[in-house]
Amino acid sequence: MLTVKNIEKSFGDKKVLDGISLTVNQGDVVVILGPSGSGKTTFLRSLNYLEHADAGELELDGKSYDLAKISRKDVLEIRKKTAFVFQNYNLFANKTALENILEGLVIARKVPKEKAIPIAENALKKVGLLEKRDFYPSQLSGGQQQRIGIARAIAVKPEVILFDEPTSALDPELIGDVLDVMKELAEEGVTMVVVTHEMSFARDVATHIIFMEGGHIIEEGDPKEFFTRPKEERTKQFLTRIIPELNIDPVI
Repeated sequence: MLTVKNIEKSFGDKKVLDGISLTVNQGDVVVILGPSGSGKTTFLRSLNYLEHADAGELELDGKSYDLAKISRKDVLEIRKKTAFVFQNYNLFANKTALENILEGLVIARKVPKEKAIPIAENALKKVGLLEKRDFYPSQLSGGQQQRIGIARAIAVKPEVILFDEPTSALDPELIGDVLDVMKELAEEGVTMVVVTHEMSFARDVATHIIFMEGGHIIEEGDPKEFFTRPKEERTKQFLTRIIPELNIDPVI
């Protein structure tokens, strides 16, 4: 479904992505882990051209794109097949929950409003917030705003949803509601690429784990193997620091 090859990105003299490649199959939940500054978010943003990669190839739904020479038409085509859930919600403050979801349907995808409204309402129902349809972002908690962001993403029925640390801006008691919605989407077979620090989600929900540092993929693999038998010493150091109680088998 989604394949990227040799993505590179620099900010000035600093190379933040150095030849990153990844394949995502339909129904996969790929979780990207790594320390701050490892390039995780830059990589995620490059997948739908929120960040302009310096080099690399992306294949989505059978069509290939040269990310260094991509046209505006191709960018719009990629964005119609993907959806992005932002760390800080990115809702329109002057629009209600329902209107925020309608924006992507009516404006970006030209769905007639009378057809878009039931789609948006169904997305709100899916995240448990239909009763908040006429509320503005300022009237909602952070967790509710993020669930509206997820509803906005699922309403457009994308090929893949990209999540950029969707719980990092939330108070601890609000994180569970957002993760529960994401788990339900995974159970329904929604394809997702998720940058997160939520290790329980990575262990329980991911189908594939990637560990990044310094713009490189240090290790990747099956979640069970990743969390119990990491191959790289750097991965082991990261995991034992983040999850001190983790029982890691000796690296052979």
